[in-house]
Amino acid sequence: MPALKIRQLQYESNGWKRTLVFLTDENIHLKNRLSEILQENSGKDLLINAENFQTSFLRQDALIGLLKNDVSQFDKLLVSELVADELFEASVELFCQNIRIKINTVKKQFDQLKLEFNEYLLENI
Repeated sequence: MPALKIRQLQYESNGWKRTLVFLTDENIHLKNRLSEILQENSGKDLLINAENFQTSFLRQDALIGLLKNDVSQFDKLLVSELVADELFEASVELFCQNIRIKINTVKKQFDQLKLEFNEYLLENI
């Protein structure tokens, strides 16, 4: 695999890492906000929905963790000695496409969760 292509893939990997750090930080922010709301208001309906949101936030944490692991594996592939193999190059590109799809899916899911959470809070506090 040409060095320029490897550097481009490493650049993209670094972008994925920044995205995952951002999602992690935002998820922490949402969990903290949920905690603040529960300290101020603990109605039964709010507690039930808070538990659902908390479960969703934890699920996002798990998905982000899995993606971080995928990106780490991808980085290891890029520095391995196998990059000169043409068959290996095809598998790296497939792995890259797979990570792109997963990250875009998680971003969309997270954005939807964040929107639902914010709308719920506006309507119920």
